[in-house]
Amino acid sequence: MFFDPTVVARYTAEDVRQTHTFHDGEAFVGYVADRREGSPMGLAFVHFEAGVNFDFSWPYDELSVVTEGRLTIRTAQGVISAGPGQILNQPRGVPGTFEIEERLRMVCVHHPTFQEAVGVSVEEFGTLSERGEEPDMSAPSRGPEHAGGFFDPTVMQVFDSDDLTDWVTVDEDARAYVGYVADREQGSPMGIAFSRFGQGGVFDLVFPYDEAAVITKGRVTVESSGSSFTVLPGELLYMPANTSAVFRLEEDTEAVGVHHPTFEEAFGHPPHRS
Repeated sequence: MFFDPTVVARYTAEDVRQTHTFHDGEAFVGYVADRREGSPMGLAFVHFEAGVNFDFSWPYDELSVVTEGRLTIRTAQGVISAGPGQILNQPRGVPGTFEIEERLRMVCVHHPTFQEAVGVSVEEFGTLSERGEEPDMSAPSRGPEHAGGFFDPTVMQVFDSDDLTDWVTVDEDARAYVGYVADREQGSPMGIAFSRFGQGGVFDLVFPYDEAAVITKGRVTVESSGSSFTVLPGELLYMPANTSAVFRLEEDTEAVGVHHPTFEEAFGHPPHRS
């Protein structure tokens, strides 16, 4: 389906509108949405076959949720590894090397959008690349004054839900909890959180920000604007700001949520505080 920034919807790798393949077809990037579609964040599915290695540095802050496989990332600060259900944070301007150990599937969310960061749309970039005229993809990294803390926006990091010790109880009876990895206070341009929901829970939700959620375990049925659909692991759920939806938890479910603006910008105070 085509991306609609006003509708709560589920997206899969089959819904991408613009694709790029490289490394002899063993690497695939498929954009669901960017600025052109009205999204405040770049949203993409990324697939790599085992054995792909390449150097990179992004002109935006990117969060990748691994849904299948594993990769190693080599940086100036050391070597890290990310696997299913984990978040890989890739701050803008920080170089690294991807080493794909096994068939890899990720959902990636970044801010600003590709068009805002690079100056051309995803489609225009593809045309320029075919002509060997790729735009400059460099960007300054953050200074050392931003370094330190559990979430560090100056280095690449991997986060697992088990790393969190501070969880907000949404509903004790429904076993619903949200744990933030980072928000504005930590130097992130996006709110980043893990969530856990018990089977049988029903929630009527509306957010003051645009949210992209990746289901990593379980399944949830979503009802909004007269439609109903089920979201499975590895799929992307997009929820526009100020648009309500009912969530019915078919199983114990875990997800990673990324939203813009941050919680603090939307509510006036950091998450975990009132």
